[in-house]
Amino acid sequence: MLTIRGLLVIIATILATGIGTVAPAGASASVTLDGSFSTVTVKPQFTALCPSGVADECGTIQLAGLGTADWAYAFGPTFEPNGRCYNVDGTLKLILQSDGSTISGPLTGRYCPGPSATGQEHGGIISYGNPFVEDDIIKFTGGTGQFAGLSGTASFHTFFAGARSTGTLKGILSSN
Repeated sequence: MLTIRGLLVIIATILATGIGTVAPAGASASVTLDGSFSTVTVKPQFTALCPSGVADECGTIQLAGLGTADWAYAFGPTFEPNGRCYNVDGTLKLILQSDGSTISGPLTGRYCPGPSATGQEHGGIISYGNPFVEDDIIKFTGGTGQFAGLSGTASFHTFFAGARSTGTLKGILSSN
């Protein structure tokens, strides 16, 4: 009886401490990208947000669980008409401000300007930010730091109108 009781104590200890836990086959590390930004720029104070040569659009984004990150979108050569919108491409890079971890990847999407081509032409004369919306897909790879060994797809939605810009980034990065 003493031997069975001792064996039960050992089994209970193993189960309680998790020593006997077996990881499922194919388990992988992953990072969820869930972020947003919203900025307002006053015209008299407007200067380019991106340092020269870094990117065509950039800013900061708050990523849940990861903190603030800088984002930089370098436009690619594609700007092809698709109805009243345009197919676009480029590269998007994220840099975590906390530790400098980076990840980037090619971007493809659809850019849709404001109300009409005529509205764009006329509005451009009196405004520095005619409305547009862009919906993109990014295939992230080649990360460093917290993103090392991770890859995945994310959606990047941006809306700019006058002085206001907003956006979201949603996706999952995982090891393969």
